[in-house]
Amino acid sequence: MDTLRDKTVVVTGAASGIGLAMVRRFAVAGSKLVISDIDGAKLKQALGEATELGASAVAMTADVAVESQNQALFETAIENFGQINVVCLNAGVQGPMGQSWSLSKDDYEWTLGIVLGGVINGVRTFVPHLVDHGDGHVVVTASVSGHVASPFNAPYAIAKHGVVTLAESLFHELQMEQSTVGVTCLCPGSVKTNIANAAAALAPGSTGSTKGKLGSQILEISQRAVEDGLDPETVSGQVHDAILGRRFWLFTDNSWDDPIAARAGEIAERLQPRFRAPNFG
Repeated sequence: MDTLRDKTVVVTGAASGIGLAMVRRFAVAGSKLVISDIDGAKLKQALGEATELGASAVAMTADVAVESQNQALFETAIENFGQINVVCLNAGVQGPMGQSWSLSKDDYEWTLGIVLGGVINGVRTFVPHLVDHGDGHVVVTASVSGHVASPFNAPYAIAKHGVVTLAESLFHELQMEQSTVGVTCLCPGSVKTNIANAAAALAPGSTGSTKGKLGSQILEISQRAVEDGLDPETVSGQVHDAILGRRFWLFTDNSWDDPIAARAGEIAERLQPRFRAPNFG
């Protein structure tokens, strides 16, 4: 794939943040767009932006954690454009922050269902079609949290570790099958999105909300990091180029390189783990 012009691109979590930036970038590239999000009002705005940029686009409100809604999104794409070329499995939530033992089963299941389950559903729904016609690429939005174990952030980190592993497994399988379908594992660091603020806005005590004083402190740190983060439009450009370049790993910056490398070294040497903060300098 040497261009995304006239290619059909599906983007989940498309109404804000990195997903919305992808919609804009792919629209400018001349792609046909099928976009989804759980927030119908914001999704309608995203659709308006895509069409204003000249893209042929359709939108469908969907919860990626529900398998049948992924299938409905697939059918919508096929009905409108006949074939899908790129699938960006991007929908996600921050999940609750707090002591791992103090979080409820619902907290874990809600986060895992969206962040990891949504990607599992997307892979199972869309990849067979891409393999059948061969002209395809899958972009999986993971995180640097899929490479480190951060305290007071267990559900999200567990889910993102799973997403990274699924992306790698998918890549290896496609290679062994000699498929021409590509995979990109997008691992954002701090990006200026609303994900942390959305978590902070949840009602205290509700599923997915932050629990405890330390959890609140970690969330505040996350909110500050996001405010100073990379522009989503920069990330969407990186994604566009990674698809055309058939790059698997896509880290949006190098601020977490040292902690990730140190953790890998600890594992190789069988050392006690030690959490290291990233270098945002």
